[in-house]
Amino acid sequence: MSIVNTSEWIEERRAILATSDESSELGIAATQLAASDDPAALDALAPFLSDSGFLARLDDVNDPGVKTLNLGQVLMTLQSLPSPEIVPLCLRLNRDPVFLSDPDRKTFLLEALAAVIPMSSATAQAFREANQEGYYSAAARMLAANASPNAMSLLLEMMLDPEVDAQRKVGALHMSLIPVRNRLAVLEFTGRLASRKPDPAVTQAAIESIYDFQTRWRKGHPPPPPAWRTSPNDVLKALVNLAAYLKSHVPVQEPLLAAIDRTTRIAQALLERREQ
Repeated sequence: MSIVNTSEWIEERRAILATSDESSELGIAATQLAASDDPAALDALAPFLSDSGFLARLDDVNDPGVKTLNLGQVLMTLQSLPSPEIVPLCLRLNRDPVFLSDPDRKTFLLEALAAVIPMSSATAQAFREANQEGYYSAAARMLAANASPNAMSLLLEMMLDPEVDAQRKVGALHMSLIPVRNRLAVLEFTGRLASRKPDPAVTQAAIESIYDFQTRWRKGHPPPPPAWRTSPNDVLKALVNLAAYLKSHVPVQEPLLAAIDRTTRIAQALLERREQ
């Protein structure tokens, strides 16, 4: 598509957003702009997401069942196509009183921001502020899924926060680490957390999320843990090395100690088989 045709395509959709009263038509046009590779498309979309009149035309904001039906699709499109270009838009909306007049919209923003890897320092600050607004557990899950340095540093900060109840941390760790237990950054996080000697329950939650999955910990129904056989060799080696560190530096009790040994044997067997 030529520059002229691209500009015309964007303008056609911008005109729909400015004039249409059909929510389905608005949703399609806004989603198309959100999915475009052209930064100008995001620039065209941005002011409408801060316009109360547009948001009321896009969704019935007075009906709890559908108040984010079309808007959610637009924002999930940004999440499904994460790139650094969406970060300024999302951070701007994160401070926009019109957009945030419905607090349910904020979760979509956080999900889109967390999908962009690596996480910027500005995004990490937005998550730090969200923790104070009641998004602690959801933020922990998104940070672990992002797994880039800024995200994991903030997750560590959250788990060491003395103002947060230990049991809340336990639940957040189970929900957050289990689905991504086979990432190097997550294994490194577990070692760093253990080395800082938080509440024993917090340390145990992190360790058991890696080595001793239990279905009862999947509160909120996060994805199940990935099978260790799908992990690359560097992850399996890190898993074995982390186990050795934990057993020598953390007072691990049964049955968790047995689970660590069992998982270590699995990792070692997988490595040996691959070396044959």
